[in-house]
Amino acid sequence: FGEKLSYLLATMAPYPLLGLTSGYLMIFYTNVIGLNPIAIGTLFLLSRIMDGISDPINGYLIDRLPRTKFGKYRSVMIGGTIVCCLNFLLLWFGPAWATSGKLTIAYISYLVHGFSFDYMDIPKNSFLPAMTANPKERSSLGMLFALGAIVSGMVVAIIAPLILSAGDLSLKAFSTLVLIVTGAVLVVGIVGALGVKERVVPVDMETKHSLKDYLNILIQRPVFVTSMYGLMFSAALYIPGAVSVYFFTYVMKNLALAGAVAPIQLVGLLLGIFLSALILRKLGKKRSYIVAALAMIIVSAIRWIDPTSLALIYISTIIGGFILGSFQPVVQVIAADNIDYVEYKMKYRSEAAVASIGSFVGKVSSGIAGAIPGYVLGWAGYVATSQTQPANVITAIIWLTIGFPIFFFAASALIFGFGYNLDKNTLQKVEAELSERRAANQASPK
Repeated sequence: FGEKLSYLLATMAPYPLLGLTSGYLMIFYTNVIGLNPIAIGTLFLLSRIMDGISDPINGYLIDRLPRTKFGKYRSVMIGGTIVCCLNFLLLWFGPAWATSGKLTIAYISYLVHGFSFDYMDIPKNSFLPAMTANPKERSSLGMLFALGAIVSGMVVAIIAPLILSAGDLSLKAFSTLVLIVTGAVLVVGIVGALGVKERVVPVDMETKHSLKDYLNILIQRPVFVTSMYGLMFSAALYIPGAVSVYFFTYVMKNLALAGAVAPIQLVGLLLGIFLSALILRKLGKKRSYIVAALAMIIVSAIRWIDPTSLALIYISTIIGGFILGSFQPVVQVIAADNIDYVEYKMKYRSEAAVASIGSFVGKVSSGIAGAIPGYVLGWAGYVATSQTQPANVITAIIWLTIGFPIFFFAASALIFGFGYNLDKNTLQKVEAELSERRAANQASPK
């Protein structure tokens, strides 16, 4: 129980930082710092692509670290959490305190934040396949992973609008929010990493592989298709999240409502998590992925009936929360399957390689989700100093909240439906072969 609780804490740590940057950094830079939304959109896109490219390299470096009694990933996450939290403060306070060069500081700190985030996020994503090879235990840990991600993200979704609306989106309100979140992440990340154990080791622990061999992992079909699905699906979630504060401020004219909506989503998320095992047994892994995307299209379409209807917002929020809750545990299970397949196919196991792809996908989708709203709002004529916005801006915000996600959800369903090729029989063959290899390796003389 203690180890699972630690794993839960470790999975919770990165998401508050991700939630604040994806949901509130843009309005902080436009309304508080005074930067142009198009410039911010370019910043998000270019920086995320650039530091996303570094993810496989960072995964490669982490993968080549020695495996000690303390494990390979725990010490990396502890150090990564400390460095990432320090740079997270610079991301917000650097441009705010600077008398000039605010955009330059924003670019540099945002790029460094993405790089340092790897050393917090990649180890966290590597824990599950390294902790156990038992499918039932992996499913259990997958539920905890989803619970940690959802609960920590939901806490930010609830407290952020309340703190910011009470402070009228002032620098003082943002400072309070950032300091609270950073302190909590620092404690939770370190405590969580200290309590987990890494048990699963590769069949071949001695052979060192080149960077080219390592990068070949990333283009294996199951890994690549899962990554592209995640890119589209995450972008569909992040885009409305990036403009949520704009939607409730200028369309609904009440930012505090965003904090009231979050608990409603939490109800659906928790219900979905607790029913996820049943849904997974009924649908299977691949169909769970596809059904989740198709169902989210319907949920988004419901909002078109009346975008400002609180009733429809609440209904779509709780249904969408249920879908995401039932889907999230499958993500880590699929990732573990992909890692096993890579070891079966290439005789080389690397949790860090697949985890680095997950980090890359998160960054690029976050960059897309930041760039698109920045460009659309800038072109529509967004006025940062105004309490109201032109009709074109209001229309743009509604499209970003409802219309754009539908396209990305549809793309994710098509990619996974036609591209993913691991079925139940193949996975049984993979697990049997790996078990034989490990048994033969243990039986062979040293």
